Formats: sequence, C-alpha cells, structure tokens
Amino acid sequence: MHQISDFFRQLFSIDNFPARWNCGRWTAFHGWLYIISSILIALAYFSIPVILFYLIKKSKNNLPFLKVFWLFVLFILACGVTHVFDALMFWVPVYRVSAIVLLVTAIVSWLAVLGLYRVIPTALALKSPMALEKTIQDRTEQLKQANDFLTKTNHELEQSRAAAEILAKQKEDFLIIASHELKTPVTSLKAYTQLLAQNGHTMGEAIIQMYANMDAQINKLTVLINDLLDTTKLDEGILLYKKQQMSLSETIEEVAAEMRRTNSTHSIVIDQITPVNVIGDKERIGQAISNFLTNAIKYAPDHREIFVRLVVEDHTAICSVQDFGIGIPKDQQDKIFQKFYRVTGENHHTYPGMGLGLHIVKDIITRHSGKIWLKSEEGMGSTFYFSLPVSG
Repeated sequence: MHQISDFFRQLFSIDNFPARWNCGRWTAFHGWLYIISSILIALAYFSIPVILFYLIKKSKNNLPFLKVFWLFVLFILACGVTHVFDALMFWVPVYRVSAIVLLVTAIVSWLAVLGLYRVIPTALALKSPMALEKTIQDRTEQLKQANDFLTKTNHELEQSRAAAEILAKQKEDFLIIASHELKTPVTSLKAYTQLLAQNGHTMGEAIIQMYANMDAQINKLTVLINDLLDTTKLDEGILLYKKQQMSLSETIEEVAAEMRRTNSTHSIVIDQITPVNVIGDKERIGQAISNFLTNAIKYAPDHREIFVRLVVEDHTAICSVQDFGIGIPKDQQDKIFQKFYRVTGENHHTYPGMGLGLHIVKDIITRHSGKIWLKSEEGMGSTFYFSLPVSG
C-alpha cells in the first residue's frame, strides 16, 4: 500500500528518472526517428476518430453496433495518447503518468474486445451487400406483381361499377315508365269502382262490400305507384317542394279525418295538439303524417287505438304517432329509414310494402330542416316522431 500511495503522491514528479535521451546510447538519428515515428502514429490515431465522427454526422443511415464503434474510437484515442507520452519522455520523464495512460488504454482496449465479442452473433447474422441486393430485387418484383394485380382488380371494379350504374339507371328508367304507365289505368279503375259502388245499392250488401274492397286495394296500389314515382324523383333530385306558411295542427287534423273516412278498423285519437305554424309544403307534410298513420294501422292489427300528438318545445314543433302493435327489433331500428329496407322477423313477413314510404318521409322532413326518429319495443308498439322549426 505504501508503494501505491507513494506512486500517486509523486505522479507528476520527474525525480529519480532520467529523460529518455539520457538512457542508453541514443544517437540523434535513432532518437529523432523514434520521436517522429511516435508523433506521426499519434497524429494518425487522432485523425481517425475525427474522420469517423464526420462520417457519422454526415451519414443518413443509422450505423449498426454504435456503442462498440464508440469504444473503438476511445481505444484509438488512448493509443494515440500513449505514443505522445512515448515521445514526450525523451525530454520530460513522467513515467508514472505514462503508466496510468497505458492502464487506461488497456482497460478501453479490453472493453472494445468484449463489446466486439458480444456483437459477433448479430454481425454474423447480417446479410451481405449481395444478399441485401437480392432481397431488394425480390421485394421489388413482389411489389410489381402486387401493383399489377391491384391495377387489374381496380380496372375490373371500375368496369363492374360502370355496369352497375347502367343497371341502376335502367332500373330507375323502368320504374319511372312503369309508374307513369300504371297510374293512368289505376286512376280509371278507381273511378269505375266508385261509380259502380254508388250505383250498386240495388245489388245487395255483398256487392257493395266487394266494391269497397276493390277501392281499398286500388288505394294501396296507388300508394305504391306514388312511392315509386317519389323515390325516382328523390334519386334524380327533382322532387320539388312548394313551401309556404302553413298550420301544422290543421294539417294533422285534416289527414286524421281523411284516414278515419277510409279506415273502419282503427280509432285515430288526437290525444294532444298545440296550434302552431311552420314553413313547408302542406301536401308533402300531409304525406308524411299519412305514412305514419298508415304504418300504425298496418302493424297494429289487434290494437284499435292510435294516438296522435303535436307539442311545441323550444320553438320546435314535434309530431308523434303512437301504435301498440308488433314493434321493431332494436337491431333494425337504425335501418328503418333506408331505401327498400323492410323489417324482418317472425311477425313482419306477412305485411305488404316495398320499404319506400319511410325513406320518402325522411327526405321530406330533412328538406324542411327537420328531424325524424322513432321509439319502439317488440310486442309493445312503436312511436314515430318528426320535428319542424316553428314559423314566427
């Protein structure tokens, strides 16, 4: 321990050590050859880390094994310092400091060796430049094939879409033509049926009932034809609205009264009605109310009462039609206003319709800056709502 403490206490002392020029028989040529060689080696050692550091800074790629790389940089710098001290001791015999420098160099050297040993498995697993090039070529070919496949698929999809658009246009044209062509004979049939009913009292009650049934079926056919026409107009954006100030409460009462005249099975009850005016197309708003009432009658065959309400909340008129029929499943309620959508289930398949009425009603209410929604529970009935901004 005394030697160690004495060593560090006299670390920078040059006592008891002669300069290297005085050790042995150095000639000027021999000494300066040693000194210059050591300095050149030291400069090379110092230059290498500078160049490597510059490469790291300028490189756009992440270098592998960066920790080992920095250990080698320290190792090279330490080796350069040992050569500096080797030359320096020709004049200043700091042999103790030189020993410390050598110790540091030895430690850094072995750290670099251990670091290199640890990365050997990973380094051996790295692909060679040729293997990387081959991988890149393979991936490029795979990407090209995938791109060709996507291009072909996209072309086929475009062709399918174009064909689907043509079919949809043909379907719409057919619906328009068929609806217009059917409307004229149906109107004539209705007129003849009403005429026969008026003059059929002499033929007995059975004949009168037959005429009434015929008239009811013609009314259903008329509704279907009108729904088809309205749907095609919606799709083409030509369904027009003649908006003006109107009494929503009076319109509801008029539609309810008309439904009572044509319907003998259900009681339509105006449970609550608040006089209110809105800006809208009276005929179209009436069509929406009529659709609500028609559906309530259709889907509540065993419950005779239907309640109609009109209330005003926060400058908004809210109309509702409530039935106590079969109701709508929860998982289908968000689809009920979609075009051609019909509720499916054990209790729904026997009811006629094309799934257009509520789709049209939604467009009518939306075009009047209103909202439409429903509340329903299977077996308990449904309540359909629409709201419109109050006028004035």
